[in-house]
Amino acid sequence: MIFYRIFFYSLCALFCFYFAIHPIKACKLWAVSSKTNTLSSISSGGLEEIDTQLTSFFHQSETMMDGWSLLGYSGLASDSLTLLKRSNIPARQDSALYWSTVELLLNDSATGIALGHLRLASSGTNAIPNPHPWIFYINGKTFSLMHNGTVDKNILYNLLTNNGNDLSWLDSNPPQTFDGGEWSGGGWGNVIDSELILLLVMQHYNLNGGDLISGLQSSLSRLINAGVSSSQLNMIVSDGEALYAFGGSERLFFAEFVDHFSIMTTPNQFNNHYWNGIQNQELLKFSNGEYLRYPNFVSIENEEEIIFYPEYFSMGAAFPNPFNGSVSFSIKSPKSGSVQISIFSINGRLVNQFKTSVIENSNKVINWHPDNSVSTGTYFISVNSDKFKQSQKISFIK
Repeated sequence: MIFYRIFFYSLCALFCFYFAIHPIKACKLWAVSSKTNTLSSISSGGLEEIDTQLTSFFHQSETMMDGWSLLGYSGLASDSLTLLKRSNIPARQDSALYWSTVELLLNDSATGIALGHLRLASSGTNAIPNPHPWIFYINGKTFSLMHNGTVDKNILYNLLTNNGNDLSWLDSNPPQTFDGGEWSGGGWGNVIDSELILLLVMQHYNLNGGDLISGLQSSLSRLINAGVSSSQLNMIVSDGEALYAFGGSERLFFAEFVDHFSIMTTPNQFNNHYWNGIQNQELLKFSNGEYLRYPNFVSIENEEEIIFYPEYFSMGAAFPNPFNGSVSFSIKSPKSGSVQISIFSINGRLVNQFKTSVIENSNKVINWHPDNSVSTGTYFISVNSDKFKQSQKISFIK
């Protein structure tokens, strides 16, 4: 008896060790949001960085057997998709279409937000082009969602229908069965859990008067309270105006560059750029050249209600701008500590970098005096304070 118990615990330890060094395979996500409205207006250095990410994404597709997809939003109209390509085979086997799509995305004069998904099917059918990102049209907007994880479809059905008592939302917005029959009948086996997640988010968006933050908070809280782990709810959502990321601890990573934000499940860590992992049950919003963090985003039943607010870091507009001798701007941080100021050229070259200290919730004015080696042109000021980052464009005239 003792021998079998020792054998059992040894086997468990072996499995834990194996999965620690060989993570369970899951779908891969990538997204980018331009700070300059369109990807085509990003600096050459920024486009090279995005190309590096998509090259890494391409190589990751070798084990993602159920296809790839890339989507682009118009940077000027949230109801417009400028590009949507889907494939049912890995990108490594579909390289011509993959790279031609990448080229279209990066050179399109309207694309401001782009999403990519590599699929490893865990529910529904797999003999179809990758259906992620899922699309939903409402209130003159085009919403999209892509998801990494697996959620029990019965849980989703019960949440969407009030335990089967109200089918009106699913009847009005029937999930796809890919020619497998009615969703309420034999086609249910072909329904994919990720689409049901989007339908739940949109149901709560509608119930909350068209407020996406409230819709996400309400729907994700219900999923967590129904027993779904946040590690199975790693997702990127967009309404064409902003990107939203949610999930388990360090299941998604994000990075800020001079003129764009990027999100990946598996970033390339060899490009000398730091990628931040999102915290457990945290929501991040990327828009208008900045990002907001909503820690502990979901509400847990039977506990005191959580009132969620972003932790703001503010950076005042630079003045004068354009400038000749020196430029000034104010910063205000919710925490005391050290702040790093970086000045980049439009090509991404680091021109100057220095640190200063700030006091909690107090404004501090920062001055920059370019030296004689700095030439006339456009530059970016980037402020980094722990998990808060913000940047803005300035013009220097000698």
